[in-house]
Amino acid sequence: MMLRPGEIVLLRMRFHQAGGSKVRPAVTLLETGDDDFVAAPITSQLRTTAYDLSIADGRPAGLNVPSSIRIHKLTVVPTIDVLRASAMTKQASGITKALACAIQIQFE
Repeated sequence: MMLRPGEIVLLRMRFHQAGGSKVRPAVTLLETGDDDFVAAPITSQLRTTAYDLSIADGRPAGLNVPSSIRIHKLTVVPTIDVLRASAMTKQASGITKALACAIQIQFE
């Protein structure tokens, strides 16, 4: 399955410490053509930090409520854990800026 950066996916998020998993939305950030990809989780808990990007209207992408992309919670996900790929987010430039901000802060 080839995913595009900015694509919102529904995936099985595995819990490493507690075991088990939950179905959660995420946005694809990097897909290199192998068996996994880098994603940022999406939460319905609205946050207002420099690392969170609000999605006011996510309905076209399958999000039923206003949500936030958690740029600083990046995760590597096996493509086998993708349950559904929905639509592209219209906030690709915002994701890029927030991700650049998070990386810049860490290396200053």
